Amino acid sequence: MTTTYDTVPGAEVPDDCEEDELDQSLENVVQAVRTAQRAFDEIGRCNQLLDHAQESGGEVIRELDERLRRREHVAVPALLDRLDALAAEVARSEADRVVVSRILFGEDENEDDELADVVGTWTVPRLTTENLPRIPTVHDVEDPGDSTLEDMWERDQALAARQHEVQRKRTRIAADHLRTVTTRAVDSFGTPTATAPLLAEAREAYGLWMSCVR
Repeated sequence: MTTTYDTVPGAEVPDDCEEDELDQSLENVVQAVRTAQRAFDEIGRCNQLLDHAQESGGEVIRELDERLRRREHVAVPALLDRLDALAAEVARSEADRVVVSRILFGEDENEDDELADVVGTWTVPRLTTENLPRIPTVHDVEDPGDSTLEDMWERDQALAARQHEVQRKRTRIAADHLRTVTTRAVDSFGTPTATAPLLAEAREAYGLWMSCVR
């Protein structure tokens, strides 16, 4: 194959010039392959980190479940801190993944819409004191009028039993909510924008559960 110089129409390119152009083309291909390989290696690292974080998060959830069952409220904040740390590590890694993916595949015009759809799947359940069963008071006890001391004592005992049962139910609901939120947060680690509000709700859920336990 022959090419021509711009300065001398019809002149053939010397063999050494063709070899230089070929060498440069090959070098460009080699560099492109190396860049792609480094990018895929980085994606692999991100995948490994995400898998490890979710596995570690699962261990935290199991320990959290045990603490909730035993009502060891003092130990729970440290577990939530561990989830926060895992989520932060994944968030940094996923930011790297986004950059690498853009290098490999370019920006997707529908990226924002797709991200919104993904985040939408990780809804944040809410629970407040108003959602919990109300603890009965003396105003909920019917007073038949003339009562003996024994009748009053029995009513007080019955009220105390009802209050205890409702309090146990409130505690159970709050604990279940905390489990649900933290489990969903760990499952959403690959979507950091969804994980953050879930972990924020976990802190609120812990405060609600602790108020029930005390």
